[in-house]
Amino acid sequence: RIASGTIMYLLYNVVLILGSILALPFYSFKMITAGKYRRSVLQKLGFLPKKLTECLAGKSPIWLHAVSVGEVLSSISIIRQIGDRYPNHKIILSTVTETGNYTANSRLKGIDSIIYFPLDYPWVVKRVIDAIKPRLFVIVDTDIWPNFLRELRKQQIPSIIINGRVSPRSYRGHRWFKWFFKAVLECLSFFSMQSKVDSDRIIRSGADATRVVTTGNLKFDQTVPDLTEAEKQRLLDSMGLKPDQRVFIAGSTHKGEEDIVLDVFEALKGEYPDLVLILAPRNPERFREVENLVSQRSLNCERKTRVKASSDSGATEVIILDTIGELCKIYSVGLLVFVGGSLVKIGGHNLLEPAAYKKAVIFGPYMHNFLEISGVLKDSGGGIQVRNRDEFLFQARRLLGDPSLLRQLGEAAYSVIEKNQGATLRNMEIIDRFLSPQTAEFLG
Repeated sequence: RIASGTIMYLLYNVVLILGSILALPFYSFKMITAGKYRRSVLQKLGFLPKKLTECLAGKSPIWLHAVSVGEVLSSISIIRQIGDRYPNHKIILSTVTETGNYTANSRLKGIDSIIYFPLDYPWVVKRVIDAIKPRLFVIVDTDIWPNFLRELRKQQIPSIIINGRVSPRSYRGHRWFKWFFKAVLECLSFFSMQSKVDSDRIIRSGADATRVVTTGNLKFDQTVPDLTEAEKQRLLDSMGLKPDQRVFIAGSTHKGEEDIVLDVFEALKGEYPDLVLILAPRNPERFREVENLVSQRSLNCERKTRVKASSDSGATEVIILDTIGELCKIYSVGLLVFVGGSLVKIGGHNLLEPAAYKKAVIFGPYMHNFLEISGVLKDSGGGIQVRNRDEFLFQARRLLGDPSLLRQLGEAAYSVIEKNQGATLRNMEIIDRFLSPQTAEFLG
């Protein structure tokens, strides 16, 4: 068993290193031309700031890991609970993406340190874990790195998953490589999953069923900025919009979706001349591409960061949201809301942010990363799923033409959040047990 496990990790590392060599030209090109990864590369290679390592020496911090923006936002409520209950423990949050890191820095002011997660090379993860020496490692969602988890186990540091999710695509991969993945999952101490489906999938992937529980989705506990009417007005003013102007928001869009959104917008614009579209591409590197796409349609387009400088901001028809971490607040001023990653095979994005502002939410057919949330929103009436451009236009036209229906569906969306809260407290019970002297009984 030990020999076969060693061979599996050896094969994994050979593939990892070969893949890194092949990918090196691409990442080097991105660093040189777009500046991407420049800020994160040293930390990802295991070189943490000296001030950080000195600050953590002997402190046994609690380390949470959230891949990107969505996971960071989901982790806020649990991080605050940990901070309140364990004031003597340092708290570290790691992210993979630069947008996730930016969001963490802007939304989590009281946290002790925010770092980039190390690349999964054995020598890199050992260097970082030796430097931080966490009391507990907590993965938010399911970002699993074999060498990292193996090193934690070697050093007898417990690691748990909270808000765990296994997408259909990941599940297929787990099943295909179950001979390896089972060994990786054995390195984890506990699994707190979002739904019964996720629990079943992680067990079938090789997790010990006695260490798996279903606790619900942290996203239902996620708080959004509580904006006053004056703050909403300032938000509108910053985009050159009037208080009574109809605002159509398309959030977290991907390549292939903007064309559909623009088709729908142009059709609606003929019926509602004051309608303005706020278009928020998911990936910042696509801002210029989307701007060019809009301009090709002869629509008056402006980036949000340039709206004030526009000579005639009132004539702007499409505003491209080219800021990071602001989309959630922008939803508060929307009349019509679409959430992207759902008309193309991405798997969807967070529907609960607009729902928290009592907005009915339109989304496409590809919601496999948010099946539970999209399902309960549809059942309540607060979520409207469309299959294509024609259905999108039909539903958008129906909502804009019936303000009372729009309000009713927005209330229904909000009620879904109220009915499904509580995952934070359930996950804190698990974290409490791992931070207690009786942790050994969990580790078996």
